[in-house]
Amino acid sequence: MEENISKPKKKIDFGTYAIVVGFLCFEVLAFVSFYLGHSFILYGILSIVLAALLLLVTFRQIKKDGITTFAFFLFPVFVFGLLTALSSFNYSSIGAIGVAESVFVPIALTFFALAGFLTGYLNSFKMKTALMIIYSALGLFVLINLFITMIYYVPFYTLIYKNSYIVYNGKPSVLPIGKMAYMLFGFKIEQVKLEYFTLFPSILATSVIPLFFMKFKENKRDFAIFLTNFVIAALSLLFTISRVTMVSDIVLVLGIAIIVLTGKIVKSRPILDGFFMVLGIVVGLVLIVMFINAQISWSFVSGFRNMIASVSLLNRVFNTNGLAKSINVVFQDLFYGFKLFGVPVGGYAYQYDNGVAQDLSGYWIIDNLMTSGLFGALFFLGALIVGIRRMFIYIKKCEDDDLIKFTMTGFILGFLVIAIFLQDPYPLVNSYKIFPFFTSAPLLIVLFLLGYMFNKTLTIQQKQEADKVPTAEEKPEMEVDDHETISL
Repeated sequence: MEENISKPKKKIDFGTYAIVVGFLCFEVLAFVSFYLGHSFILYGILSIVLAALLLLVTFRQIKKDGITTFAFFLFPVFVFGLLTALSSFNYSSIGAIGVAESVFVPIALTFFALAGFLTGYLNSFKMKTALMIIYSALGLFVLINLFITMIYYVPFYTLIYKNSYIVYNGKPSVLPIGKMAYMLFGFKIEQVKLEYFTLFPSILATSVIPLFFMKFKENKRDFAIFLTNFVIAALSLLFTISRVTMVSDIVLVLGIAIIVLTGKIVKSRPILDGFFMVLGIVVGLVLIVMFINAQISWSFVSGFRNMIASVSLLNRVFNTNGLAKSINVVFQDLFYGFKLFGVPVGGYAYQYDNGVAQDLSGYWIIDNLMTSGLFGALFFLGALIVGIRRMFIYIKKCEDDDLIKFTMTGFILGFLVIAIFLQDPYPLVNSYKIFPFFTSAPLLIVLFLLGYMFNKTLTIQQKQEADKVPTAEEKPEMEVDDHETISL
């Protein structure tokens, strides 16, 4: 009789696929950081593919309690995106971002955050390498924009031609030369507002942070990469300097100084916690006062409004400056009717007070009230609070290098703070097409980094719990190697 010889089972090298997916992560981060003109549909498709592939190579390492905790961050991000996509801002506005892009808002935001979380399980994914790729792609984008702008103008043109206009067919340009710049917007060159142009070199300037946590002699290549990107950012900010960008640059320098000080002196790390706690309280109180002051239909707060108007300094802060005016328009009658679910922009004047359609304020923290409605804005604020709190836990407890921890912190906080001043929903000089904050590519990078931080903090907690009650059965599950082989 012939012996029944079973054929050996085929083996699949799981580690090989993990390496390929890790490389794909770098490619996607580089592509998004290069900023291909608000190609949000493409970003959404890439986020689905990337998250699906990461899930295939890391699913054995995901712990149920870990993903449940991460859901407290991921769920409000998804709800914010969903309410934004369904808001009257997108579906009732003339010239809004469009139905197709709206659909991909919750997809891109959610899956980029999920992809960041899953990369924490991937041994082939090195965050230091990812940061260099992010900054290098953004640096190339900023360098191209600076080169294009200098072809049309000269260094310091924002001061030299501050009050000069370009004449087209006998008509002056919409903005003076000193308030415009040129940049690569998708696959063509566009005239954009100077503040929007400055947003990207301002974010790139946070590449100076890792220079304080590394020595040139020990790692010349990495030092040179970060230094080159910082020089590009500094030259771009210097050659296009203006009054508005000077304010944002001062804020940026102070923020970088606090982050570096916190990282270099171990005992001072609570400084970062205390600073942002105080800052959050101050900002919260200012917004509450602005909201109450804006309610012209509430007769019982008229005395409070009169008191603010009677003090020149308070009147300037809460009433007469451009920031206050923009915020007051959004805050007026916030709890009435359609404003709970987003505000249409243009075309539906009968829905507005005095029949005048509203424009976005240009400050994303306020614009979220219009673009996603009050509920969407609260969900997004909740997601940010949860994410930033997790970021502080990551800084304190994670064993990653200080270079990685504080560089990621600088990028996240740098974008969120600087975008308040420089994120313009109408960036194109000769077009009224809307590009809201939630379609911004750096926001996707921020969500990716926060997802990664979440993973690392949860991994620490799981490891501590496993060390307390070590068992022979649990130990193999805690130590999963990306290079194991799986039977098919």
